Amino acid sequence: MEEDSEYGAGQIQVLEGLEAVRKRPAMYVGSTDARGLHHLVYEVVDNSIDEALAGYCSSIEVVLHDDGSVSVTDDGRGIPVDTHEEYDRPAVEVIMTVLHAGGKFDNKSYQVSGGLHGVGVSVVNALSERLAVEIERDGGKYQERFEYGEPVTDLEKVEDVREDRTGTTIRFRPDSDIFETDEFDYTTLSTRLRELAFLNSGVEITLRDERDGDEQAEAVTFEYEGGIREFVEYLNDSRSPLHEDVIYIDEETDGVQVEIALQATRDLQSSTHAFANNINTREGGTHLTGFKTALTRIVNDYANEHDMLGELDGENLKGEDIREGLTAVISIKHPDPQFEGQTKTKLGNSEVRGIVESTIHEGLGTFFEENPDTARAIISKAIEAAKARKAAKEAEKLTRRKNALESTTLPGKLADCQTRTPEDAELFIVEGDSAGGCFVGDTEIALASGESMTLEELVEGYEAGETHYAYTIKQDGSIGLEEIRHPRMTKEDASLVEVTLDNGESIQCTPDHEFMLRDGTYTEAGNLEAGDSLMPLYRKSSDTSEPNITIDGYEMVKQPNRTNFWKFTHLLADRYNLARERYHEDDGDHNHHVDFDKRNNRPDNIERLSKEDHLELHRTHAKETLHTEEVYEKFFEDEAALVDAVSAYNHTVVSVEHLDETADVYDIEIPGTHNFALESGVFVHNSAKQARDREFQAVLPIRGKILNVEKHRLDRILQNEEIRAMIRAIGTGVGEEFDIENLRYNKIIAATDADVDGAHIRTLLLTFFYRHMRPLLENGHVYAIKPPLYRIRYRGETYDAMTDEERDRIVEEVCDGNPSQVQRFKGLGEMNPEQLWDTAMNPENRILKQMTIEDAAEADRMFSVLMGEAVEPRKRFIQDHATDAEWVDI
Repeated sequence: MEEDSEYGAGQIQVLEGLEAVRKRPAMYVGSTDARGLHHLVYEVVDNSIDEALAGYCSSIEVVLHDDGSVSVTDDGRGIPVDTHEEYDRPAVEVIMTVLHAGGKFDNKSYQVSGGLHGVGVSVVNALSERLAVEIERDGGKYQERFEYGEPVTDLEKVEDVREDRTGTTIRFRPDSDIFETDEFDYTTLSTRLRELAFLNSGVEITLRDERDGDEQAEAVTFEYEGGIREFVEYLNDSRSPLHEDVIYIDEETDGVQVEIALQATRDLQSSTHAFANNINTREGGTHLTGFKTALTRIVNDYANEHDMLGELDGENLKGEDIREGLTAVISIKHPDPQFEGQTKTKLGNSEVRGIVESTIHEGLGTFFEENPDTARAIISKAIEAAKARKAAKEAEKLTRRKNALESTTLPGKLADCQTRTPEDAELFIVEGDSAGGCFVGDTEIALASGESMTLEELVEGYEAGETHYAYTIKQDGSIGLEEIRHPRMTKEDASLVEVTLDNGESIQCTPDHEFMLRDGTYTEAGNLEAGDSLMPLYRKSSDTSEPNITIDGYEMVKQPNRTNFWKFTHLLADRYNLARERYHEDDGDHNHHVDFDKRNNRPDNIERLSKEDHLELHRTHAKETLHTEEVYEKFFEDEAALVDAVSAYNHTVVSVEHLDETADVYDIEIPGTHNFALESGVFVHNSAKQARDREFQAVLPIRGKILNVEKHRLDRILQNEEIRAMIRAIGTGVGEEFDIENLRYNKIIAATDADVDGAHIRTLLLTFFYRHMRPLLENGHVYAIKPPLYRIRYRGETYDAMTDEERDRIVEEVCDGNPSQVQRFKGLGEMNPEQLWDTAMNPENRILKQMTIEDAAEADRMFSVLMGEAVEPRKRFIQDHATDAEWVDI
């Protein structure tokens, strides 16, 4: 303890007032979401840590109370209670009500200080509904209370205590009108408190959660005499170290204390974490630069001195080679740290680089000379990494060369959005081939023009600017027409099934593409059974010999929702045009085929005319059109087809056969209804992609579970087709070549199911992003869909429930115990397009969880535990956290 360090009212310096804090809280705590809420706790705790750094505090306790408040107690000197000369008020009141008032601005009080760079506990007071402070010092216990930043009582001495009893307790409840949430997360707090205990050896930090009303709730205590050495051991819990003891270097130069702990492992991922005055410098800074530079130089010096780099043809090791599998913690304490960067988490003091370099060079150089076996093991590992890096570079060159020869560098399976403004764009990464599968290219689609076209032909026509219209089942069960959008190939070399119908037609498609049954529900092709009746498309030519038919040779379709009811197709086109206001009913009561082809019922070929205009038009053009040889051949070369196109077809499944062969498959979009008719006379579903808004939402399907990147080097990772597709779609590159400026989508959304497989896929994706595209997570671009588990319908309204408890509450309170329907979703793939849009893709309704990195060191460790080679740590984690699992639907 430094006896000559003063801490009284005279050391409390004041910089400015509190007026702006409640008006612009994000300026002071970063945000008003959960992150900002937790920063309130950190600010109070950091004040206690400052006391510990000054040598006056050894114990800190944080308690979460059942009234929503949190308290922080320390055994430091206690906030001064004597009168501040300038304000003529108690010093504690000044500290609590004036921004930037605190002892950390006076070098006599604190040599080193952390916290939110000195904004002071007054910000916590200003952003709290209520705050109470209790101080023990100078032989007394003192209390004062505040509300919304203003004192509501005077500082009062409530009892006498022993002179040697000192400390401070601050208890506050955040203002729920300011923060988006007022619920503190136990895991978030414990992670930060554990980190502080590692960084400040010997300080005991306790966290107690009493929110269930139990004041005797079990507490967790963090205390590490080994400091950052134990931090490295903790981070390496699931890794395989190359050497037993953690290398530890501790030096103070020109008032700057440098602590470094490192340990090489056999793993492939590096884990380097830098801190300045207890602040996690996520953006790096001069201390991290100095560490990396010195580490690279000392390892290469040793390797060259001992002739170890022959395999690299005279090349030196690069920093990334040496850091592969290395776990390191760098912690510096500076009396006047300068922070830079977007989030003020980058250390900018230029002198620190040289101090850290010289500390590492001397300390690690000495260690290598005294431990040659460890030095050689570290260098041998780095040489293997260098060889893999070279192989990966060659793989990237080949990939780029191949892309340069292609018409586009985007993956073929990507259904991209139309906007070219990345800030507005979203990329959904969806699991399973069903998200991108459909029919083989020669599958024919029934068109309103009276023709049929294969999917391959539709793609060619679409690229040439053509528009076509398909038959579709509308929500009321009737048949209508709809524009075909975005025909495309969705997947190469897809697995196939062949569905054979009793009309002799056979259809080849992916096993999970859905067919519409006669009752309007859907079944995947692979699950169809012999005898299943499919939704039919019946067409015929009109015949005046039939009742109520007055015109011959016009196409009619049978409406499936009415008994023996046939409707002219040109009337369907007319309805389509009226709905889109292409013309109006008062434009005439006759439908006219613009090209005089009465079988061409494309909506853009139908117009409304008066009876007189219609008759006159046909009289004028009869000799010029209807009697030409071309038209005669078109209408009469196949009179049987003219009379009835497919009305005799049946639509029952005879067999379903899984094929050994594979093929490229195609799909189309049918807006609104998401189904269309094949020329074979049955209706089928769009793929899941059609739930999106094409303007700003892109979809990239991935097949199964991607490669676990935790276990492989980059050269092996780049061989994985699914990962290459993601890299190309996202646009930023990976690793050393990552460039956030090339990001093509503002939101990258993992759309996986809420079951165990979906959770595993989501974790694999996050591992890839964390290891090779970390800035995506750091900058808040990565999200996960949180789909509802239940959908409840009652009196025409729809309610979604995320849990069993929420379902039961809605059923009882909203539906009076008698809901019309309770539907349980097993996964996103089970939803129809409307449900998928409502629950997962509609920005108005969906629930997204932003995947962020609050603590890089803890995230690093968790990815190693969950996805690494070691089994025991993963088993322990599962046993300890099995009851805490979210989003997993067993």
